[in-house]
Amino acid sequence: MTSNPMVLSITDLFEEACTYRVPIYQRAYAWESGEIETLLDDIRSAANRGTPYYLGSLVVARHNDEQNTYEVIDGQQRLTTLYLLMAVLRHIPDNYEGAALPKWNMRLQYECRDEYEQVLKQCWHGASLEQLTSTIAQAGSSVQAKMCRPLLDGYRIIYQYMKTPDKWVNTSYLLGNVKLVRDELPSETDFNRYFEIMNTRGVQLRPEDIVKARLMSAVHSQTDREAIGRIWDICSDMDHYMQACATTGERDRWFGKDWSSCPPDDWSQLIDGCDCGDVIAGSNDIRAFNDVLGEACLMNHSQRIQETQPTTQVEDEGESYRSIISFPGFLMHVLRIHCDDESVPLDDAELLNAFDKTVFNTSQEEDMAARNTKQFTATLLRCRFLFDNYIIKSHSDSGAPLDAAEWTLRRYASSATRGKRTHYFANMFADGCQREVVMIQSMFQVTETGNNHKNALYSILQWVWKRGHIGGRDFLQELRRQSQRRLKKTLNLESGQTEGDWQSRICAVVNRGVGTEHFIFNYLDYVLWSLLSPERDTPSISAVMTGEGQLIAERVREAWKEYAAASENYGEAQRLDCSRFRFRYRNSVEHFFPQHPLSGEKAPADVDSFGNLCLMTVRENSRRNNLDPMEKIRHFNVGQQSLKFQFMVGKAVGEGGWSRAQIEEQTTLWVRLLGVLAGDGDAASDGAAV
Repeated sequence: MTSNPMVLSITDLFEEACTYRVPIYQRAYAWESGEIETLLDDIRSAANRGTPYYLGSLVVARHNDEQNTYEVIDGQQRLTTLYLLMAVLRHIPDNYEGAALPKWNMRLQYECRDEYEQVLKQCWHGASLEQLTSTIAQAGSSVQAKMCRPLLDGYRIIYQYMKTPDKWVNTSYLLGNVKLVRDELPSETDFNRYFEIMNTRGVQLRPEDIVKARLMSAVHSQTDREAIGRIWDICSDMDHYMQACATTGERDRWFGKDWSSCPPDDWSQLIDGCDCGDVIAGSNDIRAFNDVLGEACLMNHSQRIQETQPTTQVEDEGESYRSIISFPGFLMHVLRIHCDDESVPLDDAELLNAFDKTVFNTSQEEDMAARNTKQFTATLLRCRFLFDNYIIKSHSDSGAPLDAAEWTLRRYASSATRGKRTHYFANMFADGCQREVVMIQSMFQVTETGNNHKNALYSILQWVWKRGHIGGRDFLQELRRQSQRRLKKTLNLESGQTEGDWQSRICAVVNRGVGTEHFIFNYLDYVLWSLLSPERDTPSISAVMTGEGQLIAERVREAWKEYAAASENYGEAQRLDCSRFRFRYRNSVEHFFPQHPLSGEKAPADVDSFGNLCLMTVRENSRRNNLDPMEKIRHFNVGQQSLKFQFMVGKAVGEGGWSRAQIEEQTTLWVRLLGVLAGDGDAASDGAAV
């Protein structure tokens, strides 16, 4: 690298008259909502802290000795995202807050990808989302159109993020305090050798590795150090149940003879004592902890794999589990629980800083620091057990796309057959609550998609932590309470308001087009699932409604029954089906009646009203968003979409079209239902048209 890399702000980057060319050997733009929203979340967090945010390095090489043209070696995904971000900024003037956008002198090119050129030029000239969509729509299903869609999807994700209330940051901060380091490779660099080094170099030390080392160094005895290391290793693999990563001796001591008992949160009980009972049939002997730990620490890698093989092997080799959060993100939740202090951030970018202020506080005496370290590690082990047992995972066939994953909530346990210990997975709850517990948690997960800022996850984990072991009905009741509180907060409702106050306030929150909070859509889908599911082991949410709430619930059921019966005459893909509904990562707000119809028909004045909106995946929305409603119905697999979308389909087909009248009726219905669910008033006595 050069000895003098340049630090560039966003303003510097775009005002400089440079051209950045992405060579053909680089992959095309591939960032999706996860990467884009995580980046934007991190920028927002840094803005709230008032500190600069560094995007990392942009590694470039001078292109054919041209003064102002660079070949992008590393960092092209971030660079393209910034390019799309600047294009979006030019179309959301209400977010500028007085900040002047920089002159856009920078150009971005993708070598030998002519299909990108038109989209990138349109961005540079200030094209709107509708113009970009129209350009790709005109290309139909061609290869060129498919290649361009990731750019359009990225633009749409950024646009909707910035239009979401309370999400975007001060634009002055963005332009001046978000920075990257441009590092220019010397002209004599052997690029083949450079890429070989980049692809084969060892993994750099991560912040969580530093935390582990400091925890182990804070205690005095070798036993304590090795125990901290083993617990850390067991907990850090988030995509396996923790017992699967432990040796048989560790499972017996920490998780009981059934391998599914909650470990204590006291270090001395974990290390010095054992309440596991006899772990071998016909024997009351408990193996000394030093023996168990010594075996685990002395095993070489192949031995440890062989030791844990019977446990890590699942019934179906095609199955896999995926955690809803990374280990660094999980550590922040554990740290907040350990400190019992909600000022501890959940953002893992603050990992080292947060541990320095709490567990590694230099003002502590040495013995106090050691006790604090051991207590944190005990908290980590117990929290991870509770996480595995009470927090959903995604469960999918290895060949299925990620978005097709099923949500699951299972516990890990052991059984003995003819003296042989084996493991099995079982549903966590067997009292009829399992499905709804999974449904509510997956509703929160698809709303809080990023790795950081999972406030719902923290609230659930903290509640479980304080109780240790809970039954399904108590857990379900608490999840319902938390979701209702979230709804009330999202709708900006306050106690003591009159009916007119809460109704007008809900309208102001939900009739925002792409700026409408995603949680409102997801909560309504959960409520519709609860009301419409034909087979339920627990009472639906309507059981807690009174008066007009019950009336609205019954009208919703009657309308659905009518729509679903009529849909039996549709084609297979157009049939309504609430039994197939699952929460997916639908993160793009769809206008059922489009804002800019391809037919040239003028959109109704209330096109941004809630009755005309639903959630879809970005990719589905970008392909068909300008089709009129009846065409959309023919193009979508309706039964796999959100229940709110299915309701619109049923009404549109039943009434022979979709116009302002249907939008107004649906908006009125859902506003009244949301008001009842939030507990801030009953619907009017005449109900709502369905």
